[in-house]
Amino acid sequence: MPMDLNAATEIRHIIQGHSTGVRFLKVGPLVKAKFQSYGRGKPGDYADLLFVCTHPEYKEEICRVRRGGHYHEAESTSFTKTTDLIDAGGAPVEINILGSESGIPKLVSSSLAGTDRFAAGDKEPVTLPVGIPRLQWDGGFTISHALGLGPNSTYLNALVAARQIPSRVWSIFWGRMWTGSADMDGGIVLGGYDKEKVIGKNFTAQLDYSENMGCWTGMRVIIVDVIANFPYGADVSIMSGNLPVRSCIVPQRQLLWEVPADIATELRKKTGLVSSSPAMSQTAFHALATMLNTTATGLVFDGDLTFVLSSGLRIRVPNNQLIVPRIGYAEDGSRVIDQSQKDLLVYSVTGNQPSTLGRYLVTAAYLMINHEAGTFTMWQGNPSRKSTLVPVSQTSEQCSPESSGDGLGTTDNGNMDGGGRGGSSGNSGGQNEPESDPTTETSVSVGTIVGAAVGGAAGLACIVALVVFCLWKRRRQRGTRTGGFLPDDGPVAHIDNTEPKEIGSLPPRVTELVAESLRPELSGDFRGYELHGSGPYGGVLNRGGGY
Repeated sequence: MPMDLNAATEIRHIIQGHSTGVRFLKVGPLVKAKFQSYGRGKPGDYADLLFVCTHPEYKEEICRVRRGGHYHEAESTSFTKTTDLIDAGGAPVEINILGSESGIPKLVSSSLAGTDRFAAGDKEPVTLPVGIPRLQWDGGFTISHALGLGPNSTYLNALVAARQIPSRVWSIFWGRMWTGSADMDGGIVLGGYDKEKVIGKNFTAQLDYSENMGCWTGMRVIIVDVIANFPYGADVSIMSGNLPVRSCIVPQRQLLWEVPADIATELRKKTGLVSSSPAMSQTAFHALATMLNTTATGLVFDGDLTFVLSSGLRIRVPNNQLIVPRIGYAEDGSRVIDQSQKDLLVYSVTGNQPSTLGRYLVTAAYLMINHEAGTFTMWQGNPSRKSTLVPVSQTSEQCSPESSGDGLGTTDNGNMDGGGRGGSSGNSGGQNEPESDPTTETSVSVGTIVGAAVGGAAGLACIVALVVFCLWKRRRQRGTRTGGFLPDDGPVAHIDNTEPKEIGSLPPRVTELVAESLRPELSGDFRGYELHGSGPYGGVLNRGGGY
């Protein structure tokens, strides 16, 4: 779980009403190289996990800021070296080469491997496999390290085995950033979701890691329209005349939308935005964002942007999460915010680069991944400061919503009990207040859910590259299609997940590391693409810029 280490945040293990945790501290002259306090070995031993500094031209301090520091296995009282990652208990196949970071295919054979004992706060330590890279394998925008929350996540599996969470389910709301006093902490929930953060009906689709789907996170959606919502009331489509776009939801990506160039151009044209020269931002926080020329017109678009999915779900992204001040880093890890310069969090992809929806989507949407059911679920997000955690059990009874029969496919009321509220998921965005929401009784205590604070710019640190996925080929449920779905497919586009599945009944090809190529910050004009070459992605949109 890559973290931005320039402010303090805390992951809380909420067990029987007691809260202990892991803190992530600002890196500065008064904070020595203890950026992450995971208990290790005996009480009082601390070290950093799976870190590597890839830019020797950087000063040591900023390298620690950007990459989190080094893992010092020699200082551990409990580190045991093994022959390789497989011998340590790691996955024998980390990822498919398609979409992988530079160096990942060699990671298993080249890394130092072993086991170590880790504990969060005062919890009992657990022995886990540890891989320590010995080569440059991530020169891109994933800041710090990665804690896998994929279908074979060591972390999720350990929490389930220890009965600290009820299931391999996690969910995310990013919060709101760059708004000043209106900044809002987001949250990660392991083992369930936060019902205060959802509005109206959702849609649920099957996780699909197959190469023909072309989405390494397994979460592909089809965008049938994008609407610019002007403050004076006009709604203007920026996709009229364009084919729908298949986009892969990648919560750790640094922008809102990476999209074919012609659609990005149409967005700027219809909103009156003018890019500067050079047009592409090189700052670490929002690398590849479109830098705006705010003096060209004297005006900057101050409306919202609504994504309309083939499911019928609408996600309205507020303006302050679409156009943001220019953000950089100082050498001590603190953020440098230039309010006089603005960046549009949209990047024009070319060639066979995939279209992605990044972290700023989940400032407006709420996303839940259910590895027990092999599905992901998305709602319009509710930016509420309240929190009510709801566990999702391993049984299909709790985590398999029923179809509402209203044309939106698999939806429910946000309580995962199959009862649709019928609430709007439409255009009100950040102004929505949650409807009254009946609760669902479960046999799992809410106290067994792990919650994580994800801070905004003013207070707690944000997660910069939240979670890594891996390619995982699994069977489709009976009655669903093997290929991609089209926007006119109707209810078939939403997977009926009511058929029970036993844990362990899915194919064994599971991985932990992300199948994503991350573009290097300091590599001249070279840009690494996530998906090299062409592939059988299907035919919604495949014209020089994505799917």
